[in-house]
Amino acid sequence: MMKSHRSPAFEQETGWHKNRRLVRDGFRGLEYLPRSRTGWNATLAAYAYSVRRQVAGTCDLNQWAVMHGCPASARYRELGEGALVLWHGTTAMRAERIARYGLFHERGVWATLEPKIAHGFSRSRGREYRAGSAAVVLLLDGREVRSGVHYDVETAEVFRFHLALPAESIEYILWDDRIEFLGEQRVKQPKPWGIARFKKKSGRWVPLSRPPVRFDGRHGYNDLEGWLHLSIERILSTLGSAAAIEIFSVLYATIDPWEALEHEVTFRALERLCHVSRRRRGVKLFSLAAE
Repeated sequence: MMKSHRSPAFEQETGWHKNRRLVRDGFRGLEYLPRSRTGWNATLAAYAYSVRRQVAGTCDLNQWAVMHGCPASARYRELGEGALVLWHGTTAMRAERIARYGLFHERGVWATLEPKIAHGFSRSRGREYRAGSAAVVLLLDGREVRSGVHYDVETAEVFRFHLALPAESIEYILWDDRIEFLGEQRVKQPKPWGIARFKKKSGRWVPLSRPPVRFDGRHGYNDLEGWLHLSIERILSTLGSAAAIEIFSVLYATIDPWEALEHEVTFRALERLCHVSRRRRGVKLFSLAAE
């Protein structure tokens, strides 16, 4: 059964006010990272996908999914280069209906290649209607839909479809507090990255399981710092280099509860483990420092 969306009280409590301090310090990608962790997995994950497109020219949907603890899509793998990944921003209330019946509108259905556009729309609608926010990730066969026939290109990254998009075309929904896989079939490999679980004991966050806790086939960790270091190393080994928003997004998607990980602790770990380079459009990227 699908969980209910966040309440209007959640919207009121969190808002989406930009973290101007981080922007001022050169972390523009973290502009929507709240001063204290309150959820927002959807915002972080959407922006992580966006910045991967920006720095690499493309983003592998399955890699993005498993790094956020979600199943990888068999259909995405089957479509290969023909996969067309689109994002649709809406309210959480409407997304519940979309998940059942798909997308249809008498004036057309708008979707975009750029998650920031979709999620920005969902934030504004969520505030306006006090109905939560959601971003729908659509997966189409790009060889079966054509510009001028099935959709019009309104801008370089925004399409308006003339036809309804069935529920079967929805692969993921990003709610305020989680990412849900709705695809018809998941692949066995790669597996979603596991969730590290912690509890508070004597004022400190400690692993829920008895240490050492298995991290992967080769490594284990005894405390929060050990998990954080292993996680950062895995993220950067997988991506080569990554923006801060990508690192924060994956970390918060793979820890429970979110409150166990403070922003400053993560920044200090990045300083110890990484070196920084800059690329086009001023995106600050972290890479593992040479040992």
